[in-house]
Amino acid sequence: MHSFEPSLAAARARLDSVQPGAYARTRNALGGAVTGLSPYLTHGFLSLQEVYAAVSARHPLDAKHKLVFELGWRAYYRHVWAHQGERIHQSLHPGLLPDDAYQREVPADVLQARTGIAAIDLAVRTLYASGYLHNHARMWLASYLVHLRKVHWHTGAQWLLGHLLDGDVASNHLSWQWVAGTGSSKPYLFNADNVAKFAPAPWHSPATVIDSSYEALDQLARSAPAGGGAQYVFDMVTHGVILSGLGKTAG
Repeated sequence: MHSFEPSLAAARARLDSVQPGAYARTRNALGGAVTGLSPYLTHGFLSLQEVYAAVSARHPLDAKHKLVFELGWRAYYRHVWAHQGERIHQSLHPGLLPDDAYQREVPADVLQARTGIAAIDLAVRTLYASGYLHNHARMWLASYLVHLRKVHWHTGAQWLLGHLLDGDVASNHLSWQWVAGTGSSKPYLFNADNVAKFAPAPWHSPATVIDSSYEALDQLARSAPAGGGAQYVFDMVTHGVILSGLGKTAG
């Protein structure tokens, strides 16, 4: 579990330990060589320019390097926030469903880490225990809430922000919009195969709602509650009504 000492010395020590080659190869895995710099960037111990300069001085970075891309995304989100201001708290583009199709509360079973889906419950427990989540786990949690539980992306973003040590409004909220499809051209979906590929065994979630094909998950994400609200959709998925008969595909 990550620990972040709030000091300039700790920030610089973590910066000195960054291995961009290992980061590029393993960053998508929950146990990968992520930098752990985000809390220090959020709270001003380090700047994006300082990180790039320090790492590239030791390990020359190509413009297409994955670490450069990720620094670029953070800079881009700050740029969008500077220009859009409070607009980032609203959907930048229409989503898969109208805003009023989504509920404005995080379901109790998610808050209590008792959905029965290991990848989701462990993500929530890790968040509560450490104030930090690997980016992949954040995307899984966001996608599950928005597309399977029909929770409005802003509700989820505000909830997550309140628990993160590295909570950055621009990166957090615009990433949720990316997952929801209101800040990008398509939604972000994941399934149990994706979890098994990038997470250790305790996170694996076979025989759960996410153990489905991407086609089935996309169908659900685009399906408005027919009656009874978001719980109706969740019950249908849980009992296999929507996803039955559809095989899994690799992703």
